[in-house]
Order: sequence, then C-alpha cells, then structure tokens
Amino acid sequence: MPLRAQSDEALFEEWRKRTDADRGALIDELFGRHYERVARWCLRFTGDREQAADLAQDVFLKAYRHLDSFRGASRFSTWLYTIVRNECMTRIERSISPIDKDEVIAAAASLDPPPDELVARNERGARLREFLIATLEPLERRVFVLHYGDEMPLDAITRLLRLDNASGAKAYIVSARRKLARATQRLRNRGGTL
Repeated sequence: MPLRAQSDEALFEEWRKRTDADRGALIDELFGRHYERVARWCLRFTGDREQAADLAQDVFLKAYRHLDSFRGASRFSTWLYTIVRNECMTRIERSISPIDKDEVIAAAASLDPPPDELVARNERGARLREFLIATLEPLERRVFVLHYGDEMPLDAITRLLRLDNASGAKAYIVSARRKLARATQRLRNRGGTL
C-alpha cells in the first residue's frame, strides 16, 4: 500500500518494524503530513516566520529522538502536538524575564478554549457520534470519518478499505451525505439540534 494511503499510526507501526536503513521514507511521510500545521502553530506562538521555522525544526527533532516513547494510546497527531505545545512553552519561558513569565503563560493558556466550551464541544461531539451511528451503515460511517475527519482522499480510502465497487469511496460519501441530509431535516422538523 502506498505510504500516502496509510494512517499515521500504521506508518508508525511500520517504522517500528523496520531496520534503520528502511525507516527514512516512513518518517519523511509521517512528519511531512504535519509540518505545515506544526509550523503554523509555532508561528502563532512566535509571531515571526524565521523563529517559527526554527521552532518547528526543533519540534520534529525532539519528536524524532523520542519516537520510541509513542505507545499508541492516543493518535500520533495528539502525541506530536503535545510536543509542539511543550516546546513552544519552553521557548517562551527561556526568552522572558521572571516578571513577564506569568503574563505570557496566562496569554498562552488563553489560546485554549475555556473549560465550559470544552465541555460543550465534547457533548456536541458525543451527540454527533450518536447521530452518525444511528444514521449511517458502519462502512459508510468509516468512509465518511476517514474523508471528512481525517482528510483522507477518496482514492486512498478506496485502496485502504479495498472497495471494489465501480466508484469506490465516492459512492459511500454520496450515500452518507444523502442519509445525513434527510436525517438532519427530520431532526429540524422535530425542533431538535445536534
């Protein structure tokens, strides 16, 4: 299966199985997927493109050095973005005086949504999962989540799931969208919301 079609976690497991000489392409693909987002995150912290690029490079270097610490208990991206956040905070702490430190930490903490918003998001996420489970067949739901949740291209989903129908994953997306539109309309007609 081509590297692009594999999930982050599958690439990592493949990396873990291979010898040092064979690992480079896997890490390049894995880190390449996340580089742009990591760089944007670092830019938000530094406010300077050059510093952000240096910080992103430090993040990936640290991630590479500690790849063996990833246990798969969470998604690879969650593990990586924890490193991003920690490196950003460390960089900020090194660059400010003790007087300014509390202000900067408070400002960085304010980047996260407040706890009540996190609770609301989690509740909405749970309702959305229940809605998808009640509305879609398991394969439709899997294709839908891979495409819209994980941003995986339809041709990659078709190969990943070994779909042998004429239009592959696209047929499942079309069917899922129709079902979801009808179910959403029924929900609205009853006065409900997600």
